[in-house]
Amino acid sequence: MLGTLKTPALIIHCREDRIVPFEEGRLLASLIPGAKFLPFPTRTHYFPLDDELTYRMAEEIERFAAQ
Repeated sequence: MLGTLKTPALIIHCREDRIVPFEEGRLLASLIPGAKFLPFPTRTHYFPLDDELTYRMAEEIERFAAQ
């Protein structure tokens, strides 16, 4: 089903995610046509706890949404 999606997709995955392996995020992005994969250098599963990374993530989401 993922291969039939027509909606832009931004897949954000933390490099050292302790719950979902990094390669799963990369695989998900590869299965959605035109998806953008955005790795982040943190160990959290959810949003990063570091303010700088949180702002960077928000900027990337804004940039993607503006396309």
